[in-house]
Amino acid sequence: MNTKQKAVHLYGFFYTKNKMKVLFLNTPLFFSLIPRIYPSENDNLVLTLRKETGSAKITPEFTFTVGQKLQITITAQPVQFKILDKFEFELKRGNDILYLGKIQILKQGTDIQNFNYAEQNERFTYK
Repeated sequence: MNTKQKAVHLYGFFYTKNKMKVLFLNTPLFFSLIPRIYPSENDNLVLTLRKETGSAKITPEFTFTVGQKLQITITAQPVQFKILDKFEFELKRGNDILYLGKIQILKQGTDIQNFNYAEQNERFTYK
């Protein structure tokens, strides 16, 4: 197991929380992942996001396509998304957890390779 991954024990199985997914405000919201179990195209999946700084849960409408990776597209930008928010997410098919992960929301056009917190927050000026 990669040292950057954290193992979680649930229901007799070990799941790994994978690297954080980054979504940008005011852009199409899509990300890809490799699930523990691949769903079929006609499965009914549920995506639940829980804000890390509170107990607010969001269940957005989404579509998915199955290929080498599972491509998730959130169809409408949730109004709860704010810059720098972090969410834990869970993708389920019935009682089966297919994926556990995290999402961070950033400003459109952010260079994630050279991330600078000051560019995200317009309330403060940094010198």
